[in-house]
Amino acid sequence: MKKHLIIYAMMLMLGACGSGGSNNTTKDATPVGDGATQPIKSTDNLAIPDNRQLDTYDVLIIGNSHVSGVGLLLEKIFAHANKPINIETHGGMFLDTIVDNDSIISTLQNKQWSHVILQGQKYSQSQSTLYPTDATETWIQRVKAVGATPILFPEHPLVNNPQDAVYVQSIHEGIAEQQFSCVAPVGLTWNQALAISPRLDLHQNDGNHATQLGKLLSSLVFYETITGEPADLLTFSDTLPGDAATQALFGQVTSQSIIDNPPCDF
Repeated sequence: MKKHLIIYAMMLMLGACGSGGSNNTTKDATPVGDGATQPIKSTDNLAIPDNRQLDTYDVLIIGNSHVSGVGLLLEKIFAHANKPINIETHGGMFLDTIVDNDSIISTLQNKQWSHVILQGQKYSQSQSTLYPTDATETWIQRVKAVGATPILFPEHPLVNNPQDAVYVQSIHEGIAEQQFSCVAPVGLTWNQALAISPRLDLHQNDGNHATQLGKLLSSLVFYETITGEPADLLTFSDTLPGDAATQALFGQVTSQSIIDNPPCDF
């Protein structure tokens, strides 16, 4: 994790000096306005609740278009593993744009969630603009306050750009240093899978969003992060995308990636 934080610190220095390219576009994003939330107080930085060993999991997923379909695949994975799970998804949104959304805040606070997956921290694809992280930190604080385990979702890299995954992972690890949270190594797991099998059909034609196969790989990372049980022990399921060899590869790279990049510091 330290090497990713070094990369992130370098990016912060470059951003402060105005370095980088002229392309300031973001992944599904527009620049943050002046209405950012107040910084989190260090005294509010609770420990991460450990909810891995439960009879039933109740998972809330919040994020933008990249969370679409993840919940359904998680349900199938958990069913195959004989683990009861209930999932609710609120998609199509960035975390900063909904930080004061009463409806979603009420959803979080009025049910006993075991885990909350948070996706939608804005970042610059060109790495030339740094976006505030205080809204994401606020969500993490709220999740821990209700006893749920927060899991940050650094999305997969753009097609043919493995460095993108390293950069986005480092941003989320930096957030977790400020407000303790799990960080699921989704993008880094994609990098490992594509390094072994470059022809895997993980990206849609836009080079940005995931195919069903790509969503399966991301979902396996969440399965192991939520339960603490190795994804490489899962057997083949004909209800999931991919053939037996592909599912076995996904389980192996997921478990190895989590060994290399432990998501949670309980």
